[in-house]
Amino acid sequence: MTTAQTDILKQLDDPEPGSTWFWSLASIVVFVVIMVAASAFYFKIDSFEVDAKIIDQPTLSLEQLRATQREELAVYSTYSWILPDGKSATFTRIPIDRAIEMVIQDAKSAPRTLPASSAPVAAPIQPAATSTAQPGAKK
Repeated sequence: MTTAQTDILKQLDDPEPGSTWFWSLASIVVFVVIMVAASAFYFKIDSFEVDAKIIDQPTLSLEQLRATQREELAVYSTYSWILPDGKSATFTRIPIDRAIEMVIQDAKSAPRTLPASSAPVAAPIQPAATSTAQPGAKK
């Protein structure tokens, strides 16, 4: 073999294994640093978007919902009734528990008695006179 052929074969071999290892390791380190930076950037942007769109969302829509619910409650708490004489009467609805408490308080506050004019006028019923006749006896 000539020296030209041996020079070509040396060039085809791995020129310097130390530099190959160095560039491989440096590439891996750079790749890992880029991946960590990209994931940190992603999670920072994600956190920012969650804060902006969910956590810091203005409560305007919630306040509008509450106002609508209050209006509906105001409408549902009363109702109108037309009396036989043609007049309209407005009544207020209350929860049954509150109504029970009001009735109990009213009953405790003043015992109710009937006025004298509404007392029964009929005389008490007298027991009927008993007959001394024997059952089955003819009169």
